[in-house]
Formats: sequence, C-alpha cells, structure tokens
Amino acid sequence: MRCSSYCTASDYKINKLVEYLNNNGLEPKHFDDVIYAQKENRKGANHIDIFFFPFGCITIWGGDEIQEKAILQELLDFEVEKLNNSTSDFIYFDYNKEAEKTFIDEEKNEIILGDQSEFIKLSISHALAQSVKLNVLEKSVSTLLNNTAPIQQELASTGSVSLSKKEISKQIGILFNERYSINLHSDILDTPEFFWRRPSYEPLYLMTAEFQDIQVRQNILTHRLNMIQELYNILSNELNNKHSSRLEITIVILIAIEVILALGHSNIVSKFLDLF
Repeated sequence: MRCSSYCTASDYKINKLVEYLNNNGLEPKHFDDVIYAQKENRKGANHIDIFFFPFGCITIWGGDEIQEKAILQELLDFEVEKLNNSTSDFIYFDYNKEAEKTFIDEEKNEIILGDQSEFIKLSISHALAQSVKLNVLEKSVSTLLNNTAPIQQELASTGSVSLSKKEISKQIGILFNERYSINLHSDILDTPEFFWRRPSYEPLYLMTAEFQDIQVRQNILTHRLNMIQELYNILSNELNNKHSSRLEITIVILIAIEVILALGHSNIVSKFLDLF
C-alpha cells in the first residue's frame, strides 16, 4: 500500500477545509493544527487516512494514485499561494500485528506498522510532510543560487558588480524576500508540539525524520541561506559604494563649478577695477 505526501501550496485555509469536510460527512479530527479525516476505500478493505497540515502539505495513507489525485483536486479551493509544481514523495507501508514495534525497512522502502493507530500514522506523517516541504524550500534556494551564479562569478573575477544601481536594488529585494520567506517557514521543521504531550510517539517521528535525512538537509539549507545572506551583504555594500561614488562625483563637480564661477567673478572684478 502507498503512503504519499504532497506539498501543493504555501498554506491551507484550515477553517474552510474543516467546514467542507464536515459538510461531506467526513467528521474531521483536530490534532493541534493538523486535521485528520478518514475516507472509505472502495478498492480495498482498509480506509484511506488523510492528514492535512496547515503549511500546505498533505499525507495520504492507503489510496492509489487515482484516489490521491481526486483528493488533491478537492483541495484546490483551500490552497493559499498554490505551487506551480507541487512536490510529492511516497513510501510503501504494510501491517504486521506480530511486529514488536513500528519500524522502517530501508531496503524495501517500506513502513511496517504494528497496528492501525491514527497516532502512529500521524507521528510518521509529521516527518513525511516536513520532508516534502523541505523539498520545496531546497528547490527554491537552489534556483535562486543558480540565478545569482553570474553575479558571484563576476565578483570572484573582478571584485565588483557591473549591474546598475536599480538592478542591484532588485537583486537585493529578491534575496531578502527569499530569505524572509524561508525563515518564515523554518519553525515548520522543528519537532511538532504534538509530541510535547505525547512523548511516547516521538521516537516514531524521529525515526522517520532520520530516514528522510531532515536534519542533514536542514544543515545544508542553512548553509545555502548563509551564502544568500553573504551575497545580500556584498550587494548592499556595492550599492552603498555606488551611492557614495556618485555623491563624491557630484561634490567634485559642484566644487569645480564653484571654482570656475569664483575665477570668473574675480576676472570681472579685476577688469572693472582696471577701468578706474
């Protein structure tokens, strides 16, 4: 069976989504800021378990690709800043009541569940949702670094940037917006509050987070964000230097004009005195 995770938007309109689910008889449950709903699976004996995360991610347990697409289609009205290209990932899962505990078989890329507990699935879903959200942030940062590569190369070869003042300002704005957006979502990657009151389920979350290399990827993302910050600082300094240079040139020109006027005035006065 499939367990699929999708990141389709920046956020979901959770209140309207809950209202929609209630109107369709799905009786959603709240687990802190996560919404859980269960749908009948007409293609199998087990139900489809769905977890909606407010940061634009959804995890679906037990559906096939067609069913997942239908669920995502229903989400369209509740998405905020829908992504042009949604990010997804999936892992297989199965039940084994004889297993002593839930674990991940890394060779088979499969989760083995000891029972059908919604808390177990939610604990794992937290890490899976964080992973696909992290995919979006990683792609965004990589794209930005690729787009700014010519600037970095020019800085390395010439020590300055040939961009105009307006173009530098635009680049600074882009870098700032990107870093601000990512920092705004950084708390999403922290250990969820759900486990503060249910610490016995936290090992399942940590197991899945380790399987998804979330901490390692976070460190890489932080390093890349630092690179963006450094470039932001360099461009800011470059903009200040261009502004200072322009002021210096303006001052020199004004002084030159003043000297010329002064010399012209002196000549006029001298000629006037010579007349007498």
